Order: sequence, then structure tokens, then C-alpha cells
Amino acid sequence: MNTWNSIAWFPICVGLTGAGLVLSWLTWRRKGFRRGIRAVAWSLLPLALYLTGSILLVGRIGSAIVQFASSFVFSPKTWSGVILLVLAAVVFLASGGFPQLSRRKRRGKKAEVKQQAGGGAVAQGQGTRAVAPVEGGKPAKTGKQGKGASDDDGLDPEIAAILRRHGIS
Repeated sequence: MNTWNSIAWFPICVGLTGAGLVLSWLTWRRKGFRRGIRAVAWSLLPLALYLTGSILLVGRIGSAIVQFASSFVFSPKTWSGVILLVLAAVVFLASGGFPQLSRRKRRGKKAEVKQQAGGGAVAQGQGTRAVAPVEGGKPAKTGKQGKGASDDDGLDPEIAAILRRHGIS
């Protein structure tokens, strides 16, 4: 029988849960309800692991991680695999990255080009402004302005008033 299975887990888990609940109460008093409740949830985990029998599973997982890490750190074979993995990532990035990502970027660029090419005079609707290109590359605002419209860029009058009140124009 290995050492992990022979440990008396019940007193350890009850002690951890009790100490966690005391710290949860202190957290609740100092930092508020939300953090206190979150601390209570964390405090109940050790006892829950014991009662469900999952503490042995956690031990096995932890042991496997430690064993993997120790063999990983001291193995030249593993480090050569890591170097090859990094080399593969560099080659992927040097060749233009992942195909799916570059396709999305190209679509976005095509949409921008179409929008700029077809961005002459926009059809005017009621209360909207048309945008016409000018020499400097910046669009000039032309067209009708609705009733009582000022420099609010077509905003609702109430919203424009609130923005003006706060010094935002």
C-alpha cells in the first residue's frame, strides 16, 4: 500500500475545512459578502473531496503531474521534443500563420476595400446625412439636417442635451 492511501484523511480534511470557514468568516467581515461566500465555497472543498472519495483521485493526479514534471525536466529526449515543437511554431508563423486566421484577415481587408470603393454618395434617408469623399481622403458631411438638428451628429435630442451638459460635443 502506498503512502498516499495510508494517510488518515478525515481529520486533515475536517481541519482544513474548519480553518477555511474561520478564514471565510474573517474575509466576509473585512472584504464583504461576495468574497466571504466565495471563501466558504473554497473551504468546503477538502471535506467534499474526502466524503466523495475523490481525495485519492486528486492524490493520483498530483503524483502523476509531479512524476511527469520530474521526468520532463531531466530528460534530454523531452527537451529535444520541446525544441522541435518551438521550431514548428516558428515555421508556422513565418509561413503566414494559421490558414483560418489569415483567411479572416483577408476577408476583413476585402470588406474594407469594398466599403471604401463604394463609399461615394450614400443614399439619403429622412434625418440622415450623406457622406461624400473629398480630396484629403476625409469624408465631408453634406445633406439635410433634421428639425432643430445642431452639431449632434444625428443623435436623439435628449442624448445630445446630456452630452452637452457634460461638456461632450
